[in-house]
Amino acid sequence: MESKDYITINGLKISCIIGIFDWERTRKQDVLLDLRFPCDNRKAARKDRIEDTVDYKKIAKTTIAFVEKSRFQLVETMSERLAEMLLERFALSEIFLSVSKPGAIRGSQNVGVQIHRINQSFSFKNWMALGLGSNMDPQRNLTMALKELDTHFGIRGCSHVYETTPVGYSRQSAFWNLAVIVQDPGENQTRIRRQIGSIEKKAGRTRSSNPNGPRTLDVDLLLMANQIDIRGKKKIPHPDIEKKAFVLFPLLELIPEIVHPLNQLNLVEMAALFSDKKQKIRRLPEGTLAPFYPMTFNR
Repeated sequence: MESKDYITINGLKISCIIGIFDWERTRKQDVLLDLRFPCDNRKAARKDRIEDTVDYKKIAKTTIAFVEKSRFQLVETMSERLAEMLLERFALSEIFLSVSKPGAIRGSQNVGVQIHRINQSFSFKNWMALGLGSNMDPQRNLTMALKELDTHFGIRGCSHVYETTPVGYSRQSAFWNLAVIVQDPGENQTRIRRQIGSIEKKAGRTRSSNPNGPRTLDVDLLLMANQIDIRGKKKIPHPDIEKKAFVLFPLLELIPEIVHPLNQLNLVEMAALFSDKKQKIRRLPEGTLAPFYPMTFNR
């Protein structure tokens, strides 16, 4: 698993009304803030574009405006309310926040609190897992698919690429497979699947009488957080998660602790129970689909 990247804003000095004493309710005091939040720095570094990074200047300005107008009595309350606001407004998955009052106690430089808060709605409701596969010009088609998925949904995590043996029809080339986590746009499944289908068509995907035959591109909707929809042919969770190595093991790399909403096993437990030795799978080098690289899903 990859380590997380963070952006930090340190030593933000802001004047505001803060404190419990009468004089503190009429005279502004300085508070010092440090912020740290996840950001996939590799995405911005690949293209050297400001559009691909978190707008930390806007976060800093929003923080200053919020604190300057606040009139909290406790730094504990200020910290909680500020963290809640930043998590929601900027769709951050988590935030580390330190708020201190210089000289609040005689003989000390600072007195304050440090908190770590996770965006629960982001963590458990707003993501989707997709499985990608190709054995016809896979480097071109999978790279194109990743670009399109990033544009349509925003990629939050990306596994390594795996070379896998064909399943169901062996007289064809090996496949390249990977898994990605993208932001759930909050639209109905029909629209989401239509967008995914348009990406497959862009790669020249055509349906033949052999559903297991060669293909330019497969993009399968595997999971939508903990949602369950088993009506009709298109099911969530996707039934291949348990049965196919090319689905399970790339997904395992990204969300090992996630519990399958139907069988109540996490991905590690499911991988341990996987017993079909005929399905061969081999991880390819990290730069196989450059400029896209493995990227941890920071929930």
